[in-house]
Amino acid sequence: MTTVFIAGSISISRLHEKVADRINKIVSSDFNVVVGDADGADTSIQECLQRYRAGKVTVYCTGDSPRNNVAEWPVHRVVSKAKAGTRAYFTAKDLEMARNSDYGLMVWDCKSTGTLSNVIELLREKKKSVVFVNKNKDFVTVSDKDGLEHLVAFMSDHARAKAEEKIGLTAKIANIAQEQFSLDIGANSELSASTVKERKPSAPAEASPEQTESVKLRAALMTALKEHIARAHLSQSQAAKVFGVTQPRISDLTRGKVDLFGLDALVNMAATAGLRVELYVRDADVVVG
Repeated sequence: MTTVFIAGSISISRLHEKVADRINKIVSSDFNVVVGDADGADTSIQECLQRYRAGKVTVYCTGDSPRNNVAEWPVHRVVSKAKAGTRAYFTAKDLEMARNSDYGLMVWDCKSTGTLSNVIELLREKKKSVVFVNKNKDFVTVSDKDGLEHLVAFMSDHARAKAEEKIGLTAKIANIAQEQFSLDIGANSELSASTVKERKPSAPAEASPEQTESVKLRAALMTALKEHIARAHLSQSQAAKVFGVTQPRISDLTRGKVDLFGLDALVNMAATAGLRVELYVRDADVVVG
C-alpha cells in the first residue's frame, strides 16, 4: 500500500485549495499517510485530513506524546539522541517519515529549511516529492537534482543564504548529484548514522581511476562524513563542533578536497562524531590473460 509523507512549513497555517484537493485525492485513493505533529502546516494538514475523514493516518512525534493530533490517530514515537527541543531532536521524526513513505507532498513557503530538507531526504531515499510552492500557487515535482535546483530557484537571495548557513544547501545539492551518478546508485548502500563501512566510494569530482588505495579510502570516509552531516542536517559550524575540527576544515570536506585530509584525521573525525569505522581487507583481483 502506498504511503505518502505530507508536511509543510511552520509559517503556513492555511492550506491552499489546490493542496486540500490533492490531500482529498490521496484520502480517496485509500493511501496511508504519515504526518508530523508541529504547529503551522502540520496541524493544518491534520485538520484537512480530519475534514476528509481520513482513517489511515499515523502521526509521528519525537518524545513521549505528539504536540498536535487533532483526530487521535495512531502515534509513531521516534527516539532521538539529540538534545530535546533542538533542531536535530525534531528532525529525527522527519528522517523516519521519509524512510517509511513512498513519496512526499510538501507545502513550502520558499524559505523553510525544514521542508526543503524533507524534499532532499526523500531524494536521498530515491523518492520524489510533489511540492506546492506557496509563492506561485502551483506544484513542482522534484525527482532528481535538476528538479531540486528548479525548486530552490524560487528562494530569495536572503533565504538562500540562510539555507546555506543552516543546512549547507550547496553541499546537499552536490551530494544529490554525486549519488545520482555514482556507480552504486540504487544498490541500497546507504550508510547508517552509527556505522561507516568501507564501500566503493562516490568519489569527489576530482577523483580518477589512477588514485592510490589510500586516496580511495580517504574519499570513501569523506563521503561517509558528508552523508552524516546531511542526515543530521548540520550547518558547517555545527558539524565542526561535532567532528572536533574548525569550520574551514568542514568546508574543505564538503568540497571534496581529499588531498587535504590524512586517513588518520578522517578516522578521528568519525570517532569523535560517534561513528564506527570498519575496514575490510581482501586479496586484490588477479587478471589473467
